[in-house]
Amino acid sequence: MPRLISPELRWLLPRVKPQLRLHAGSFLCLTVATLFGLVTPLTMRWLIDSVLPAHRSDPLIIALALIFVSLEGKMALYSLGGYFTYRASQRTGLALRISLLQHLDSLSAEYFDRTPVGQSLYPFEGPVDDISYFGSDLLPSILRATISAGLTLSAMAALSRPLALIALPVIPAFMTIRRRYRRKMGERADVVQLAKARFSSFLQEHLSAATQIQLLRQMEAREHEAFQLLNRAVSSQEALWSTGVSFSVFSNLVIVSSITLALAAGGLLVFRGALTVGTLVAFYTLLAQLFDPVAQAMEMYSRAQRTFASIRQIQGVFKISPGVTQRACSVSLSPHCAARIEFRDVAFSYQPGGRSIRIPNLEIAQGERVAIIGPNGAGKSTLAKLLPRLYEVESGELRIGGVDVRRLALESLRSTVCYLPAQPVLFHRSLADNLRIGLPAFPDGEPEGSLRVVGLERYLRDYPGSLEERIAPGASNLSNGERQRVAIARALLSRPRVLILDETTSSLDPGSEESLLQAIARVLAQSTFIVVTHRLHSISWMERMLVVKDGRIAADGNPSAFKRTSGFGTEIFASAHSSF
Repeated sequence: MPRLISPELRWLLPRVKPQLRLHAGSFLCLTVATLFGLVTPLTMRWLIDSVLPAHRSDPLIIALALIFVSLEGKMALYSLGGYFTYRASQRTGLALRISLLQHLDSLSAEYFDRTPVGQSLYPFEGPVDDISYFGSDLLPSILRATISAGLTLSAMAALSRPLALIALPVIPAFMTIRRRYRRKMGERADVVQLAKARFSSFLQEHLSAATQIQLLRQMEAREHEAFQLLNRAVSSQEALWSTGVSFSVFSNLVIVSSITLALAAGGLLVFRGALTVGTLVAFYTLLAQLFDPVAQAMEMYSRAQRTFASIRQIQGVFKISPGVTQRACSVSLSPHCAARIEFRDVAFSYQPGGRSIRIPNLEIAQGERVAIIGPNGAGKSTLAKLLPRLYEVESGELRIGGVDVRRLALESLRSTVCYLPAQPVLFHRSLADNLRIGLPAFPDGEPEGSLRVVGLERYLRDYPGSLEERIAPGASNLSNGERQRVAIARALLSRPRVLILDETTSSLDPGSEESLLQAIARVLAQSTFIVVTHRLHSISWMERMLVVKDGRIAADGNPSAFKRTSGFGTEIFASAHSSF
């Protein structure tokens, strides 16, 4: 029995189950519609063999009425069944897209760092649409073909067993051809999906960098690359189509041969008087009804293989496991305990054999102001990203408030530790909505106050009602400095116990940067404040500076002390400064 249902369908069935009532209603409509379809050929038999030879008008009116009701009822029931399955498929597609989004939201930073946005977006579009099509059109077609074939064969056997036996071999012959082409069509359908995903990823990257591409004069090169990707997609679709055509030709040859033999045998039986003309006409009508769904099955099978390829692609997304997970016995950090940061023999690397971070021992007390400096690629940002568990330490322990971060609930950890990158994200919403993210509400005056702290009071004064002004996609209506200031203002409203700015003030001039950092330190007087920066002048007032080199803490002390000290400390300070 398991072999009768493909792995793709077994995966899909639990996701279709919530819409079972709608599918059951559709199945009932399709079954009754098929029964209505049998009325026409049987009425034609009665009309030809009995009504017309008798020249009687009353039975003629009844026969015509039966044919009318049969045809109209069949169409109405097919339409109603199609409506039920359409609703079910749309709801299934909605649930599937939400499940995909929830799963992607659970993945760690490493997935998003190595996966192009277009590649992540593609399953939401083509594959889910294919699955929705399977529910709204393909599945009803398959059900209609299956039910129609079964009932039609039964009616044909009732009319003439000899003729039915001649037509019957079309089904096993078709199944034999289907098995032959199944693997080939499945493989080529997978190639089609992969080619489409690659072009989608390329297009997303291209459109998001269109201006830079123009400035670099790379339009022709990128267009050539697009042509190559599209050409591969077209070629793969042509290969799938040619396989489907070959499948159709051989399947159709079997069906047409069966029909021809059945009609030839039926004609001989009529000549011998063993079969009436009305029965032969009715049988041919039923045979045509059998031929139509079986012929449609060829196209349906080709489309089903594309749908199964889409299912396999979505299955591939769900199989990706997050690198950072929350333990079942996770705990929340007490708001009353000191958020002391401790590194104990911590090691981390992005890939085996790559440059690694190793921190044998490091402590940062709550309320400290710490600057992290070092050459490019030294590991400064990586060190900062370990604190909110954007990445998982490979060995050792990283503790906050005395608790290993792997034991902390992610919600508790990330409400305690706020990390802001150099290019923080603002959403296509109002300024107030962007400030409110992560907060259910804020008291009157707080958002304006936080904007004043980060130096955007002029923005408020010059633009009345600016809190309701909509930020453009990509925050294109703000300068880079304003974008960074707004993100910092949002962080201040959440009052984090640990705030990490990873080059988040890099778009400001040195004087403005120092003023902003000092203002943040005053507002978050009890919070730990960590700044990753390339500008030594802006953090000279801070009480502690960590110099990171080759993934190690090369020096740790007061910034002013580094300048006064000769020897190793001076060399580290100079090498760090020279890279900025």
